[in-house]
Amino acid sequence: MLAIAGSAALVSVFFWDTATVVETPQHGKADVYVPPIPVRMSAAERRAVIATAALFVDTAVRREHAERAYDLVGASLRAGTTRANWRAGDIPVVPYPVDDARWKFDYSYANEIGLQVAVFPRRGADLRPAVFNLSLRAAGTGTARRWLVATWSPRGGGGGRPNRADGSSFGVGEGVPERTSTRLAAGWLLVPVGLFALALLLPGALLVADRLRARRARRAYEMSLRS
Repeated sequence: MLAIAGSAALVSVFFWDTATVVETPQHGKADVYVPPIPVRMSAAERRAVIATAALFVDTAVRREHAERAYDLVGASLRAGTTRANWRAGDIPVVPYPVDDARWKFDYSYANEIGLQVAVFPRRGADLRPAVFNLSLRAAGTGTARRWLVATWSPRGGGGGRPNRADGSSFGVGEGVPERTSTRLAAGWLLVPVGLFALALLLPGALLVADRLRARRARRAYEMSLRS
């Protein structure tokens, strides 16, 4: 069994990919992804981003005078809607009955900023606290440069348990999600050892079982001769 497993491993390593076709771009040079470089935000810029995020949550997300958020969002969220659509609440923004919220900066690039927003429902609402991702993109240049909300979506996989803020309806603080461990339990380390031991013990068990069957067959044969 060990010889068969070793042979299979060698075949998969040296003879698995037998293709000779090399893919080449058909229209000039290939596009190479260059990751954005994080930048440090100024205190004034941080205040402007937080003010925009707070007003967006208080209006569009809470669905109270959502038309006031029409000038806070970019083309990706407007998506052909009008101010009348926003006044009626017919907008591409996930609603939530926000009673209290906290946030923390997730990333900051030259033209894009990401926030994690922890929201808490109003008293009596049958909802649990949740964490959303909010991104803003820069619009305009120079003194006319400002940040517009680009996306608002639930944070997948959970963002830890938000820490509730005491005070105003939109707390000015950075709620830090609870850190979860990504280490494997020590018991998982025994799995490869158990598989290896099983590979060693299985042939011996088969041999013992075969000998027992042969012994029983011999005894049955001898008893048939006597009878």
